[in-house]
Amino acid sequence: MKFLYFKNKKFYEDLQKCINKRYKKSNLNIQKNVENIIKSVRINGDDALIKFTKKFDNITITKKDILLNYSKIKKNSEIDIKTFRSFKKAIKNISTFHKKQFPKNIDHLQNGVQLKSQWKPIDSVGLYVPGGRAFYPSSLIMNAVPAIIAGVKRIVCVTPPTEKVNPYFISILKELGIKETYMVGGAQAIAALAFGTKTIKPVNKIFGPGNAYVAEAKKQLFGKVGIDLIAGPSEIVVVANKKNKPEWVAADLMAQAEHDENSQSILITDNLIFAKNVVKEINSLKKLISKENIITKSLNNNGIIILVDNINSSPDIINYIAPEHLHIHVESLVKLLPKINNVGGIFLGEYTTEAFGDYIIGTNHILPTSGAAKFSSGLGVLDFMKRYSIVKMNSKSSKLFADDVKRMAELEFLDAHKMSVKIRQKK
Repeated sequence: MKFLYFKNKKFYEDLQKCINKRYKKSNLNIQKNVENIIKSVRINGDDALIKFTKKFDNITITKKDILLNYSKIKKNSEIDIKTFRSFKKAIKNISTFHKKQFPKNIDHLQNGVQLKSQWKPIDSVGLYVPGGRAFYPSSLIMNAVPAIIAGVKRIVCVTPPTEKVNPYFISILKELGIKETYMVGGAQAIAALAFGTKTIKPVNKIFGPGNAYVAEAKKQLFGKVGIDLIAGPSEIVVVANKKNKPEWVAADLMAQAEHDENSQSILITDNLIFAKNVVKEINSLKKLISKENIITKSLNNNGIIILVDNINSSPDIINYIAPEHLHIHVESLVKLLPKINNVGGIFLGEYTTEAFGDYIIGTNHILPTSGAAKFSSGLGVLDFMKRYSIVKMNSKSSKLFADDVKRMAELEFLDAHKMSVKIRQKK
């Protein structure tokens, strides 16, 4: 892990260089390939899905195989009952917390004008679920639960086909009540959700993580269809000092590093000896982890230890980084929470490891990355809803504002606007 010293004059410049290392330049080949895939799906529909499934997934399917037939899948004995109960507990906790996010409509009377703001669910959404080894049931739950609470009528899942469907995937789909799932993946699945095919009806907005092709397809199709966000590699900032446990801090940093070689784990501390002890614990503990190689590459390439003279300097650094996750071990820093503005999710105290947020406590683990916390929030119920306004006026309230609108429209040379008001003032 790279050491940076806050007192250095070039600190923020050096920090930005470390952050920029993770940002990949746009791959022109991927852009062009995705353009061709989208065009083919738009023109050829299901036939294109079959072709690309054979090409990219090396699996031969027919049109009948695209829609997953739940009834043909027997109850799978491979599911561990205790594990499945844990996922059911997560669904319950996430549902309970997300129901608190449901927005209220506004009904306001002002100067004789009736103003309303109404929230409605999006009609249909598509949830992309990575397949194979990258399958994460927790992400399916995090996307589906707020959609269900929002009242979305049609929730569609797409996932790359495999020789054998993941048993937890089927069980969780049934638990969530999702009845429409298509066995297609990649950019072709995103295109199908956007344009529709004979088998797959289009949706209004697409959610869920995926590889570089999926992310590029979402970028190119934004506008034709809504998208959630373009997720980057996972990241965490941990704030701790000598009063905290080095091995616990080491575990928290590794928990993010194991996601991806491009993940970023950052420690902010005011004690050099403590920082070195954390590194020592990482070197010892990572040998016990199956993804030791990924952790090593992630921490060597992107890991940072920031040394400050005063731990109270942390909020300024945190706001600059705008991390996806922030874990504060230091009790004294809780007083400085009002100064922390740019972050996806905050975890307070030594026992509040971020993994609880990833799985079960009730918050959503789909959070803004790559500095996007400066202008966006984690996934929630509102992402699956839209708002519109209602205005109702009568002759009296119309007359009250008529002259104002006529003057303002005249200034902007919008004569028809002025006329639409003026014509109503004639007896």
